[in-house]
Amino acid sequence: MYHNFSIKKAVLLLGILALVMFSVSCGRSDNTENNPDASPEPTEENVNFDYVEQPSPEPEQEVNFVFPEKGVRPYAVMIDNQGEKCLPQGGLSQAQVIYEVIVEGGITRFMPVFWGQKTELIGPVRSARHYFLDYALEHDAIYVHIGWSPMAMADIPKLGVNNINGAYGVFWDITNDKSNWQDTYTSMEKLEEYAKKVNYRTTTDKEMVFKYHNRDQELEGGKKAEKINLSYSGEYKSYYEYDADKKLYLRFRNGKPHIERQTGEQLTTKNIIIQKVRNYDIKGDQYGRQNLDTVGSGEGYYITNGKCIEIKWSKASRTEKTKYLDGDGKEIVLNPGQTWVQIFPVSGKIEIE
Repeated sequence: MYHNFSIKKAVLLLGILALVMFSVSCGRSDNTENNPDASPEPTEENVNFDYVEQPSPEPEQEVNFVFPEKGVRPYAVMIDNQGEKCLPQGGLSQAQVIYEVIVEGGITRFMPVFWGQKTELIGPVRSARHYFLDYALEHDAIYVHIGWSPMAMADIPKLGVNNINGAYGVFWDITNDKSNWQDTYTSMEKLEEYAKKVNYRTTTDKEMVFKYHNRDQELEGGKKAEKINLSYSGEYKSYYEYDADKKLYLRFRNGKPHIERQTGEQLTTKNIIIQKVRNYDIKGDQYGRQNLDTVGSGEGYYITNGKCIEIKWSKASRTEKTKYLDGDGKEIVLNPGQTWVQIFPVSGKIEIE
């Protein structure tokens, strides 16, 4: 009697359990079909393979490049490029983006931007100029310098720029020559320690200035661009020569290979952006310091993989990002690799062959 009762009870419980599982299954199916926000399974139709903001290259790809990561706040460092005494500069090979901009006397200065790098030797670090802030701000970068021009000194607090200005313990000289003002270096470890000490944000919600292809892409409709010669002034020239085997541009500074201090090797780059900008002397400045029309619009070129296209650039304000548009009005997408942004005088001489 008790045995038969147990069997009946077990059968009844199994029936109830099966009914519950069927109901749950139906509920899940209805929710997926009726909820417009439900995430579909990824297919080739709903996944964009053209570019990504946080790329994850496939294992078979040999992309030796640390992509700028969305949400990570970068560091932008002022680097000396005056004369020969500053050479070789350190850290340029590891920056994801490098700006070259004219300053007083027809010379240029660099501003490499670093995301998530552990660069041990960055320099020589030099003083700020106010228009470099416009490019640091569009990346929401922590701005690193030693000293400043009068306009930069006024703009940094006015614009609320988080900056590291020659702070004690962050910088050191690599020579014992006390008269050498072109030998001061820093490292990413020192910069990060200082940023943490003063409680600077390490994250950002700023839109990324550049997007990247997930894979190397040829430039459709581009013209030949295997030799690029940029004459900023009579003495300061940047030259690039394309290496078709490596699919990279070799960089030259004033007619000589541009060398990285940390490796002793010539600098190379994947992408070159030339942005034509009007520059002029600041009225009344005794040193001939410059002003640049970085806000507004203009013309330029995008160069990669031995090809070149004409582009338009526009920037709505000092803090907004610069948009670089192709002939169809679409924002350019960079190939994986380092990018040099040549902020170039409209009156300068450009040769592309």
